[in-house]
Amino acid sequence: MIHQPATSFYKDKVDNYLLEGDELKKFKESLAQVYVQRTGTPYSIMRAALERDTFMSATEAQALGIVDSIGG
Repeated sequence: MIHQPATSFYKDKVDNYLLEGDELKKFKESLAQVYVQRTGTPYSIMRAALERDTFMSATEAQALGIVDSIGG
């Protein structure tokens, strides 16, 4: 499974929520870029996969470039 970065807002000021949200957006962008560079998967596909929890089989993960090989 891959998914976007997450946080747990807990009794904080609104300004801190906004700052943390901005940081999460930047981190999400960086994470997508790293996946694209490492896997060769097109950016649009990787961003879509990071928008929600993306469950995949080992074969699907290999096809996406997330894992190199399956089995031992």
